Formats: sequence, structure tokens, C-alpha cells
Amino acid sequence: MHFIVVGQWQGSASSRAMRLGDGAAAIAADLPRASTTVVEVPPGAGDRLETAIARYTSVRQVAERVAEESSVAPEAPFVVGGDGSSFLGATVGLDEDTAFVRIAGSSGYRPLNRAQPVAAEAAALRLVVDRPDDLFPDLPVLSGSKVVLAGVRGAEDSESTALERAGIRTLDVDAATAEAVAAAVSATGAGSVFVHVDLDVLDPSEVDGLLEPVPFGLDGAGLVELLQAATRGRRLVGAALTGFAPVDPDRAVDDLGVILRAVGALANASRTA
Repeated sequence: MHFIVVGQWQGSASSRAMRLGDGAAAIAADLPRASTTVVEVPPGAGDRLETAIARYTSVRQVAERVAEESSVAPEAPFVVGGDGSSFLGATVGLDEDTAFVRIAGSSGYRPLNRAQPVAAEAAALRLVVDRPDDLFPDLPVLSGSKVVLAGVRGAEDSESTALERAGIRTLDVDAATAEAVAAAVSATGAGSVFVHVDLDVLDPSEVDGLLEPVPFGLDGAGLVELLQAATRGRRLVGAALTGFAPVDPDRAVDDLGVILRAVGALANASRTA
């Protein structure tokens, strides 16, 4: 895979969002330099331009840069973020034969309402499946029937209803076994897969560097099992890992073992598919 490091923070609503850039850089230090590209992130927050997305101009600018890099990458793109919307540009080449698998603690399916703009990562999955045409006009819109959401916990009833209405196969953290994820991906009928991991799917005891830690998440071994199940027997056409926000460099080192095992599971899947 070709790694695209994207220290985007503008898609997060957290007051500590700048830590996401440090997290992306910490992971990048352990990636092969010859297979890694760094996408520069705008220094400013950006403007929403009356859209439903906070800091929209910066998020769109980064998405366009990631799309450019993904389009010319010598191998399948692997976005290392950054906030949970850092991957958007890497979907540029996806088609109807691709399943999109999101493994995350949050749904990423908040509604898009201009009267109540949201952080891009809170609506990251909605932006892939159901968005106004003018928000990211050069990126594909995927059918909900090709999407699997696994590991979610604490979703609001309105989000759960919207996910069901969109035809998105959803497995909460208790139901997200390797067998259930494999079956859900198979049910999409897709021959290839794009996998997005947001680290908020992990229990806070596994990774310290989370902006909004929520208890009762997956452990590192469980995450690797889900990644293997999601990619087994299918061509991995892209991946993303987002949401690492270490407090300081020393504590980042303590988290990297778990994170790099997830990166390795996806990299191995791209070689064996």
C-alpha cells in the first residue's frame, strides 16, 4: 500500500484537535519512507461557507489533495490521519463493486443541516453515502447497501434510524464479531473493499491517545480480527486509520504497538488479496 499521511484537524470538533496532527506524524515515523507521501494541511481553520460542514473550506481542500495523491499512488492508498474525515479524498476511485467498511465507535452519520453545521468527522459516513452534490463534487457517492459499520456504541436513536433507512449494515460493538463482519461484507456482494478504522473503536485501556474516549470498546486483538475478516477473499483497494491524538511524544510511543498491528493487518491484506 502507499501511505498518505494527513494531519488534518479541521474535521474535529474537539478543542484538542491539534493533537491529531501529532498523532499522524507519530505513526508516519514508523512507516516506510519510500512508500509514504505527506499531504500538507492548511494552517487555518477554514470557513463553512454556509454549508452544513464546519471548517468546510479546509476539509475540502485537504480532500482534493488526498484525491490527487490517491489517483497517482503506485499502490492502493492508505490514509493515516488526522481526524475521522481525513480519508474522504481516498474514496475517489471507488465504484459499485466496492464495499466500504467503517470500523469505529461512532457512527459518523450525523445529519447534514445548514442551520446546525457539524464537524466533518461526525458526518464522515454520511458524506460518503448521502450528501449534497456540491459539497465534494469529484468524489463518488456510495450506495448504503455497500456499506458496513462495525463496532459502534452509543449511537443516538435518530442516527440508528437513519442508518437503517439508508440500508447500511450496522453491528454494534457487542455484535461485531469476526464472523458477523465477514457475513455483512459478503452480503454486499462486492468484490473489493475499502476499510476505514477510527481508533475510537478501541477501549481507552488500549490506546491513551483518544480525544473522546468511550469505555467498552474493542481490544487490539479484536480489532485485528475484524480487519482480517473484512478483507478476507477481497481485493483491498484502499484503507484509512484515523483518530490518534497523543498527549505527548512519550505517551504516543506507548500506543504505537496497538496501532501498528492494525496498520500491519491492513498492509498484509493488500498483499495477500
